[in-house]
Amino acid sequence: SGKGSQHPFGAMNLPQTPTVAQIGISVELLENLAQQTPVANAAVSSVDSFTEFTQKMLDNFYNFASSFAVTQAQMTPNPSEAFIPANVVLKWYENFQRRLTQNPLFWKT
Repeated sequence: SGKGSQHPFGAMNLPQTPTVAQIGISVELLENLAQQTPVANAAVSSVDSFTEFTQKMLDNFYNFASSFAVTQAQMTPNPSEAFIPANVVLKWYENFQRRLTQNPLFWKT
């Protein structure tokens, strides 16, 4: 939940209690999938595939990086490990997303 935040990842508050998630995966034959009818309100995306891929990649990177987040109290000094503040990753995410919106091919220049 974004807890009222305008950002898709919500506030940068770290959860205080552990969270458990369960994922289910269904493996189906291609023939069976071809016979299924699509959801009635499904529509073809108007976003081009590169922009959609990039958005999903950004979300995935941010979620991956933030999954390692610890509070300052939980940090243990380790001279061989570098820490990057979560707000730096968030700033990179927002800048990349803004540039992608302005010009989806900006990364080619």
